[in-house]
Amino acid sequence: MDLNRRQFLVKTSSSLVAGWALANGLRPSSAAAEEVNSIPFANPVFLMKYPQSVTDFRPVVNKTATTVIFERTISGSTKLYSLDLTNPSAKPVLFAKGLNAQSFRPDWSWQTGEVVFMNNNGIYLASASGAHSLITGTAGMTYPTWYPDGATLAVYNNQPKTGEPVPRTSKMDLTGKVLQDVLANDNTWAGFASVNQTSPNLIAFAGQVVIPKGTYDQNKNYIWLTNTSTTPPTVTTLAPNAPKDHFDPNFQGRAPWYSPDGKWIVFESNRFNSKGLYSIFIQIADGSSAAVRVTDPRWDAQHAKFYPNGTELVVTVLQKFGGTNRGIAKLDVSAFVS
Repeated sequence: MDLNRRQFLVKTSSSLVAGWALANGLRPSSAAAEEVNSIPFANPVFLMKYPQSVTDFRPVVNKTATTVIFERTISGSTKLYSLDLTNPSAKPVLFAKGLNAQSFRPDWSWQTGEVVFMNNNGIYLASASGAHSLITGTAGMTYPTWYPDGATLAVYNNQPKTGEPVPRTSKMDLTGKVLQDVLANDNTWAGFASVNQTSPNLIAFAGQVVIPKGTYDQNKNYIWLTNTSTTPPTVTTLAPNAPKDHFDPNFQGRAPWYSPDGKWIVFESNRFNSKGLYSIFIQIADGSSAAVRVTDPRWDAQHAKFYPNGTELVVTVLQKFGGTNRGIAKLDVSAFVS
């Protein structure tokens, strides 16, 4: 992001901005509240007509940005749907037809065109058309995400194993063989992961320090980085000042995702929002500068992933301020990643 523009936006705080912050659950007494109000935000452009009596979330686009796959919840049942983005009149169609179960958390390989997703049975491998098969031995694994080779996955691993944290982030191949059981370290509960597509030894994940006799709580996550080129892997928080001996909500973050060029990380956080609403943040991938909030918290934006062009995001947001149903939208974040 252009530094002068950012400085201008941050410094345009006033009684009007402070009033806006209080009305929207922000705490302007905090150091980051000024940056929170760095208006203008990126405005969501919905990918289909809303409102609808459904909730759509966790989207991902293919390498040509012509199709999006996402979760849709109808009457308490969640399944994957796909939408043709080249046809303005297209309607979502069921993905993975014939699967007599719910389906969640898709990711799309831009190398092979294959899709992975999961449910309570484990991880599934699918073609772009939805033909699918269960990868054996993957029960207890969730959030599959692709390595750039199109042949291996990072997974959120809840399978019990003596001496190793649960959850942990593991690397596996498409047969279900675990190639590296702990991609972070034994002192960290590691959850949802994103692999840097240009330097796959670098992995961003949502996680927290292991608490003896404690349990993992995703609401107390930071964004972490692990470098698997070292032995053992080098593990740090994306924000260098995030305290490790206690949870500081000012650094809370979930669902990180690398930009295609590996230079940026996008994530969701409810930091500085007393109503618990989420915003999308973008931060340089080495953590050397502060994260920038790019969405109005009233959208409760989550589950951001990059388009192939690296300047747009696909996200889930509330269909309207104050609502409960969610929709799929696109964000232009070119001003924040240049």
